[in-house]
Amino acid sequence: MLASLLVAFGVFLSGFVINEPAPYELFLVVLIAIWAVFGLRLSKHIAPLIVLFVVFNIGGMFSILTMDNVKDTPMYIAVSLFLAFTSMFFAAIIEADQRRLVLIFRAYVAAAIITALLGILGYLGVLPGGEVFTRYGRAMGAFQDPNVFGPYLVLPALYLMHGLLTGTLKAAPLRVIGLVILALGVFFSFSRAAWGLLAITMVLLVFPC
Repeated sequence: MLASLLVAFGVFLSGFVINEPAPYELFLVVLIAIWAVFGLRLSKHIAPLIVLFVVFNIGGMFSILTMDNVKDTPMYIAVSLFLAFTSMFFAAIIEADQRRLVLIFRAYVAAAIITALLGILGYLGVLPGGEVFTRYGRAMGAFQDPNVFGPYLVLPALYLMHGLLTGTLKAAPLRVIGLVILALGVFFSFSRAAWGLLAITMVLLVFPC
């Protein structure tokens, strides 16, 4: 239970990436290291994911040979490796106990709604000092870039929509409120990629092929 709660807390921190390294990144590095010491298991079922990430990152490293200026490249490679390790970590712990997936999504939704509210209120100018949650007249929440903020809100929005389609009427009002907040956050990010991503995935969710 403690391990699962720590994972949920780490996911919650993912909604707050104002500075780098972000608290989420530092916390996940420590959490993965501790979990590895105490028995993180990578099974054959996630082997394709591991192989793809290894090939992808090796390709990224080889690309350095074609670059004239490699000043910022090590940081990009480090971030790519970090994302690969966290992806494998989440795949392994969810496979070990699938109940963690619900906890992860709930933490994700909570973080997304909070950061979306920060971005919306900051954009509307009703939050004292709220300009720190905007950039270039666009909402960015507790992120550094509206183009990261917008896409971050899409997956939890899909989760809430899925809950509306498959859940009970009793929980529907809260899901609707959360979905409206996330949709407004995506809209006020003025990220065309986020708009398109939300629209396309919502259509695919409601009307699967």
